[in-house]
Amino acid sequence: MLQQKIQQLSEKYFPRVIALRRQLHAHPELSWAETETSKLVAQELMRCGIEVQTRVAKNGVVGLLKGKNPEARCLALRADMDALPITEENEVDYCSQNEGVMHACGHDVHTANLLGTAMILSELRDELEGTIKFIFQPSEEKIPSGAEAMIQAGVLENPKVDKIFGLHVSPEIEAGQFGFCPGKFMASSDEIYLTVHGKGGHAARPEELKNPLLIAAEILLELRMLSNPQVPVVLSFGKIEGKGATNVVPDKVEIAGTLRCFDEQLRTQLHQQIAFLCERVTEKYHTHVDIHILKGYPVLLNHTETTRQAKEQAIAYLGTKQVLDIPSRMGSEDFAYYTHQVPACFYRLGVGNKKKGITAGLHTATFNVDEDALKESIGLMSWLAMKA
Repeated sequence: MLQQKIQQLSEKYFPRVIALRRQLHAHPELSWAETETSKLVAQELMRCGIEVQTRVAKNGVVGLLKGKNPEARCLALRADMDALPITEENEVDYCSQNEGVMHACGHDVHTANLLGTAMILSELRDELEGTIKFIFQPSEEKIPSGAEAMIQAGVLENPKVDKIFGLHVSPEIEAGQFGFCPGKFMASSDEIYLTVHGKGGHAARPEELKNPLLIAAEILLELRMLSNPQVPVVLSFGKIEGKGATNVVPDKVEIAGTLRCFDEQLRTQLHQQIAFLCERVTEKYHTHVDIHILKGYPVLLNHTETTRQAKEQAIAYLGTKQVLDIPSRMGSEDFAYYTHQVPACFYRLGVGNKKKGITAGLHTATFNVDEDALKESIGLMSWLAMKA
């Protein structure tokens, strides 16, 4: 029985997957610098007898596993490999050895999971219908997007991909549970950069100045009205910098933030509204503002039927208690680029464990995972690959 075979192979490869995850975690690499990670991935795929292509979009790796009737279909499975510029604070044996760099978003888990899936599927190639394409991409965390670069490099062609699956860890979901959401699952993301110009000088003579800090504050209050949880739209600013002092008013202030939404037309309108509101404020003070909007990832669109089928297959493999319906989220993911090219399903892997105290959020210095979740995740991804 296929399910039992996959479960047995999951048990067999689980220790190796954990070892790989810890090796990756201890040696994280930033976006577009994943050289050693990609070497490790290629070596592991070749050990499985999988055809490997390296240096795709710089550090990307693509593996090709041909089953019976290899031209019948092509299913892609994707993992991202880059880490974040965060100093790890976990006290574990496999703590990051690269100062100031950490797998704080779980991409070490994603990579280890896909390698484990490749191990299982390579043993089942005689039962596998069609071809599986394993996509290990660079730079999910940083624009320009690694997914976009991989697509431009032709990763969805030769052979042409019919469907694509990917996953992301979620510490708020208990380990071994999986979440599915059809349709608009994750928001688009744009980076907003504003430089507010004024007239600086001695802080004791405000009547002679046009204080850009006060103008920037007024701009932020104006822009706050664009956020609307009912739509939903999020416009948040996380940086404001004016290089003055207690008695020095600077000539300019720099502001940086992010815009998230689920509608492309609305996204364009919001870009225009941001510019209008900023200019309205600065014109009042006879100053000006430089506006730079770096357009980021699009909305992540989970194909409705593909996601419905994936959820049903997850229930068939795991049972109903481990499969959840989850809501859309304002976070963004460059997997979204794939979803605009082929039918896709991006699902969440629970890695939290309240009893073990594993609750830290993504992108934090203490983020960690319950590694037991990987036993279920390599099995489920293998099952989906066989059944999709």
